[in-house]
Amino acid sequence: MENYREKRLERQLKSQQSTSIVIAVILLLSILGNVFLFVRNSTMNNEKEELSKELATVTAEKEAAEEANARLKSDIAGLNAQINTIRESAAALEAEINLRDVRINRLRNQVAEIDQLRQQVAELEALREEFARLREERQQLMADLQELKEKLSEMETRHQALLARVDEATYLKAYNVCVTNLRDRWLGRPVTMELARRVNRTTVSFEINGNILVEPGSKSIHLVMTDPEGNVVNRSQETFTIADTGETRHFTEYTAIQYNRQSVPLSFTLVHEDRLESGTFLMEVYIEGLLSGGKEFSLE
Repeated sequence: MENYREKRLERQLKSQQSTSIVIAVILLLSILGNVFLFVRNSTMNNEKEELSKELATVTAEKEAAEEANARLKSDIAGLNAQINTIRESAAALEAEINLRDVRINRLRNQVAEIDQLRQQVAELEALREEFARLREERQQLMADLQELKEKLSEMETRHQALLARVDEATYLKAYNVCVTNLRDRWLGRPVTMELARRVNRTTVSFEINGNILVEPGSKSIHLVMTDPEGNVVNRSQETFTIADTGETRHFTEYTAIQYNRQSVPLSFTLVHEDRLESGTFLMEVYIEGLLSGGKEFSLE
């Protein structure tokens, strides 16, 4: 029984010892835990203070950064406004530059035109000088031309005189054409008449000149008398050819002579079967188809 108790006591002692040990260990652990917690709390408090300080510093830096950011935003807004103003000014300046470029180009064109006008003015002045010189030369040439014209006129006059002399020397001429209008009376001498209605006979006399330059031989003589209306008086049926124009014409009388370079007097008597009309008559003499002389006369 006692052993049992002893053993029981021993077990109880051992149990108590174990319990005490456990409790001691627990207390030790508790102490260690408290120490650890204290140390940890102290460290955490220090870290917390440091973090608080850092947080305050960061907060201050953040606030400073935000203020700086706000100032930067304000500066950026101001800069943007300035940039917009500068852009507007630049656009206005660009427009002004473009406008001035246009004006400069226009002025350049005007300068080019002015230079061209100056060149044209210089050319015009040269042309004016040339024109003045040419006008003087023209005046001199006109004076020379007038002098030449006068000389030419004189030469033409002399030439015409020479041609007339040549004509006279080459062709035969009828000179001293005399026309007498008569009225025959019964058993009486005919009388000269001025009244056309009473004329019944006309005598024509003329002289063909002597010309040593004209070839001798047979020469045809045509006498043409025309009334005031231009009709041939006592018109023949035949015609002759006018040498100058080649035209054919009726005649009043015709004869042929043998010419030997001596003057030849001729006369014709024209008997009027019809009554003559008053007015101006023309008597023409054609030798070899050339008009060689003539005379106008009037009857009342």
